[in-house]
Amino acid sequence: MNYSYKDRYLLELDGRYDGSSKFPSDQQFAFFPSASAGWRLSKEAFWHISPKAISDLKIRASYGSLGNGNIASYNYQERFNISQSGRVIDGVLGQYTSAPGVIPAGLTWETATTADLGLDGTLLSNRLNITGDIYTRKTTNMFTVGQTLPAVFGATVPKGNYADMTTKGWEASITWADAFKLHDRPFGYSIGVWMSDYIAKIDKYNNETRKLSDYYAGETVGEIWGYVNDGYWTADNVGDAKAAQALFKASNSGTWLPGDIKFKDLNGDGVINNGDNTVDNPGDMKVIGNSTPRYNFGITLSADYAGFYASLFFQGVLKQDWWPGSEADLFWGQYNRPYNYAFKSQLDDIWSASNPNAYFPRYRGYVAQNGSGELHATQSKYLQNVRYIRLKNAQIGYNLPKDWMKRMHIQSAKIYLSGENLWTASPLYKYTKAMDVEGIHGSDRVLTSGTSGNGNNYPILQSLTIGMSVNF
Repeated sequence: MNYSYKDRYLLELDGRYDGSSKFPSDQQFAFFPSASAGWRLSKEAFWHISPKAISDLKIRASYGSLGNGNIASYNYQERFNISQSGRVIDGVLGQYTSAPGVIPAGLTWETATTADLGLDGTLLSNRLNITGDIYTRKTTNMFTVGQTLPAVFGATVPKGNYADMTTKGWEASITWADAFKLHDRPFGYSIGVWMSDYIAKIDKYNNETRKLSDYYAGETVGEIWGYVNDGYWTADNVGDAKAAQALFKASNSGTWLPGDIKFKDLNGDGVINNGDNTVDNPGDMKVIGNSTPRYNFGITLSADYAGFYASLFFQGVLKQDWWPGSEADLFWGQYNRPYNYAFKSQLDDIWSASNPNAYFPRYRGYVAQNGSGELHATQSKYLQNVRYIRLKNAQIGYNLPKDWMKRMHIQSAKIYLSGENLWTASPLYKYTKAMDVEGIHGSDRVLTSGTSGNGNNYPILQSLTIGMSVNF
């Protein structure tokens, strides 16, 4: 239902009644209402500001909920698993059934409830347009793992609606468009910038001991826990390495040498470890970064003059951390496996007696891939800053004069040159040129689930296109 009074007071009411056979019969249907309202101040009688300064100003607010039923089918039913036997009986591979798993006590819709406050404005004779929003989203009854139970339970704990999360964010855009005379011809141009950001926190989760191996209540989503680097072991102190870092190895033999990584003893107990691997006792670990992309932005620039036109579109992220992981061979090179490629970008930045301040440690194989290797452990020094800016599109063209086109009975025609992904800048490229900053998460995302390794993806391609468009 929509209502507008004198184009000044705006109201919209919505309601969704959704149903899904993925839930038990008493939870299959749910109602999700929402409402939004707007107040156009510039239409009020008391508004006496010149339209050349502010021609339109509107405040708006909304509150509503949506449901998510994206879970596997039949989770609420006891299902016998039917499989093919590996044993041949009477010349055939028969089928057999196995006992069903434990089902949750109840399944229901995950609900996201959002409150939003926004502002829209048109200023300076319609040349400047601004839009901004701040919002809070509360997601309840999230479908997650069940509570950890004793081994005597004897079965896999079923998933259910056991978690809540709160997300707070904002987004804004500013656009300036104008024109002026240049040699008696109009020169038009526009500049647009948009940016958004959010932070999500876990309010409830089945992790009473707050183990760092899973989500926990109070966690900021994207937290990266790790050790803090304290330089390299030297000839003067390497004798202390074996006792202090007994959980780690710098080689298959376990021998520590100068140039191997030294971790900082944060709790002062003389031994580097992760304590109980909990928030309350993390040993020598702490939050060293966050993998959530912060301050996503875009920039558009355009201009036109005497039939010529040009445009640029940039996009990027201003803050994001990335831990390469043990299988990021495109980052680690031969630190991952000694038979990998050796990268030119590493050659002058590897520790040696004559290069003690190099970024990478003493040259070792498997120390990133091995579960106890010194580079396998998440740590501050090799946590990568993956903020970036990329020129996603650039275009230049020319609209052929209309009087030319009329003679050939053509309505309009233009020629253009367009480029995609022409330039990218990121701190990541200081240490590796082998991977794309937008393809660092997971591997083979197009073909697989993307859980094997990091960064082994088909690259984002650069392209140039020359074209002509004709309308008859």
